[in-house]
Amino acid sequence: MGRAKNEKETCLMNMYGVMFADGKATQDESNVFLVVSTKFFGFTMEETMAIIDKVRKNPESIKYAVPKDESERIDHLAYSVLMMMSDGDMHAKELELCRKYAAALGLSSAVVSDLIKGVKKSKGRD
Repeated sequence: MGRAKNEKETCLMNMYGVMFADGKATQDESNVFLVVSTKFFGFTMEETMAIIDKVRKNPESIKYAVPKDESERIDHLAYSVLMMMSDGDMHAKELELCRKYAAALGLSSAVVSDLIKGVKKSKGRD
């Protein structure tokens, strides 16, 4: 498996964690997950379901990989922030996970705040 695929699986694993951090997944969150996986990352629906299965049953099987390029790391974090905000309810546990993911990506927690502002602005909620 190539590094790029590992990076994408890592991003999806983190998105999945954010999606369920508040104890439930909404339809909006599921839709965001599927769009990122299939449209942005190019996984088929079958590959996406296999990744979800891996995350549920054996998350350690996904090799944690961080993109080398800073703009890619910010993109990966942005997908988790978008996930957190997709249901209109920014739960404290989701925010905590996004901040931890930022740190794991070598980004400051201020980037999370900037991304939140950007999402709010794009949705006309600033």
